[in-house]
Amino acid sequence: MIKTWLVAAAVIAVTIGGAQAQMSSSTTTSTQTTNPLPAPSTATTVDTTNQRTTDAYGNVIDRSRTTTTGTVVSPLGDATTTKKTVDTITTH
Repeated sequence: MIKTWLVAAAVIAVTIGGAQAQMSSSTTTSTQTTNPLPAPSTATTVDTTNQRTTDAYGNVIDRSRTTTTGTVVSPLGDATTTKKTVDTITTH
C-alpha cells in the first residue's frame, strides 16, 4: 500500500512539474523604426572652351574642351567629386 502511495505521489509530482513547464511562457516584442534617407544632392559645373586656329597649310582647326565637374553627397554625408574632360579637335 505504501508503494502505491509513493507511486501515486511521484505521478502527481511529475504531472504538476510538466504542467508548470507548459504554463511558463516567454514573449519577445521587437520594434524597428526606419527613417527615410534624404536624396543625395548633386552639384554640376560645365566649362566649355572653344578655339579656332589656322595652320601653316591653311587648314582651319577647331579645338573644343568641355570639362564637367560633379559632386555627389551620400546620405551618410560623404562627398564624392568627379571630373570629366572631353577634347574635340576638328580640321577643316
